[in-house]
Amino acid sequence: MIDVEDVKKDFPVLENRDIIYLDNAATTFTPLPVTRALMEYYNKFGTSVHRGIYQLANQTTEKFEGSRAKVADFIGANSSREIVFTRNSTEALNLLAYSFHLWAEKKGEILVTQMDHHSNILSWRIMTSGSPKFQLKQVSVKSSGRLDLKDFKKKLSSDTAVVALPGISNVVGAVNPIKQVIKLSHEVDALVVLDGAQWLPHRPFDLTDYDVDFLAFSAHKMLGPTGLGVLYGREGLLRQMPPPFGGGEMVRTVTEHEIKWNDIPQKFEAGTPPIAQVIAFGAALEYLDNLGMQEISDHVDSLTGKTISRLSKMPGTEIYGPGENKPRGGLVSFNVEGVHPHDLAAALDSLDNIAIRAGLHCAQPLHQAMGLNATARVSFYIYNNMAEIDEFIHALREAKEILGVQDER
Repeated sequence: MIDVEDVKKDFPVLENRDIIYLDNAATTFTPLPVTRALMEYYNKFGTSVHRGIYQLANQTTEKFEGSRAKVADFIGANSSREIVFTRNSTEALNLLAYSFHLWAEKKGEILVTQMDHHSNILSWRIMTSGSPKFQLKQVSVKSSGRLDLKDFKKKLSSDTAVVALPGISNVVGAVNPIKQVIKLSHEVDALVVLDGAQWLPHRPFDLTDYDVDFLAFSAHKMLGPTGLGVLYGREGLLRQMPPPFGGGEMVRTVTEHEIKWNDIPQKFEAGTPPIAQVIAFGAALEYLDNLGMQEISDHVDSLTGKTISRLSKMPGTEIYGPGENKPRGGLVSFNVEGVHPHDLAAALDSLDNIAIRAGLHCAQPLHQAMGLNATARVSFYIYNNMAEIDEFIHALREAKEILGVQDER
């Protein structure tokens, strides 16, 4: 069990503001051990990495690469060489798509899904746009927002080069059948790219259980600093891929007529990396490990289940995604009849300092497939508790009345 009141003491923003924060699927708050690690870099180290031969630079490099090793351990990678640091999940997916465009010689079909975040859809769409070699196909979702496995099997073929999809939908919270997708994809020699941005913060993930070829996720959704993402790739694949960016550190030799790339992962990390953010992310992973990922998953699941139960009893409220007994990520999207989600979010904020997300959540194709113009979304993390769910429901009733929607009780 997570002691929420004890956890909250590590988050100054929650002491300094009277707020119920239910927008964790977008960005989580940052605890003191992480901000301390961030400032420790600037106050005690402050140098670049890999390039200096003096003691302070070597110490900085050790801390930096120590965080890379922590990331590898956190996801069960075989080696820290398989961990590439990027600015966010979006850059990780773009890096992968662009590099694949330069590297791939055979096959031409890329499968994404209607439930994908724009960062995944657009990365591959830009790569395939106007290309005679590649074609983008989109796997449908059901009316519930869940992946249509029949359509996936229909579109998967020997011409499929890449299957890219989210582990968990950032709109409806549907947990995709990743193991089945991986098995079917590998049977036709297609690579599997997993967007883990909504999975990694909330539940255990181990590459020995989920045999993906590539994985992308962001630090800022799991207590870490902004401006940092991770791309995991199988070592053999990363060695084959050309780097999409040129600059310092990513080359071994440069002459007038020849370039030799650096070894992985450095060949994908051009220029001075986000050193402070990487070191601080190591502290975030330690914090999560100390709480226990299974304990975090159980805690978030309980908050999610209670929210669905309470919302389902509220007249005029439609909840999207899997039902109460289906696997779901730590978020709930819904609409209140007669109220635009933006108005609802503004009312909750002004009335009770409750922060929720409203809009398309960077997932327009899914909203279009479900016939929705926008949705309201609440999402949970380690510093939320059951009392906050009660306050949210109470405030929602108040907001409905103020916005002219009578709630039958």
